[in-house]
Amino acid sequence: MANKQAVLGAGARFSGKISNAKSIEINGYVEADLATEKVTIGSTGKFLGKVDSELVVIAGEYEGKMKADSVWLTESSRISGEVHYKSLQMDRGAALNCRVVHNWNENDKVVEEKNQQNVDGAEDGAEDGAEEGQPTKK
Repeated sequence: MANKQAVLGAGARFSGKISNAKSIEINGYVEADLATEKVTIGSTGKFLGKVDSELVVIAGEYEGKMKADSVWLTESSRISGEVHYKSLQMDRGAALNCRVVHNWNENDKVVEEKNQQNVDGAEDGAEDGAEEGQPTKK
């Protein structure tokens, strides 16, 4: 198939690992690990498992650990587990019962921690300098 799009219809059940699909639409029940460019979970769809994707659109149910650049949760979505995202759009009525993490890129996290350590170190040094040998007003 040229465009590598997969569709799982309403009422269908799948369990396993999904690979080599650029885009997948889920309207049935799926228990799997998935890495793809785009995932759509329709209003009749339920997905349990790990998702790694650029774009995730959810109108149905999701339970698991997700890493996605962009996540769109529609009004009928029900989410549990853990969602790591860079961009999140959530319609009124969407239900989240999960851990939500923004900017999950580990490289960004390391840079943030180093910057915080530098700021903390500079503040400590300034306080020490004021106490040792610095003139004070009387």
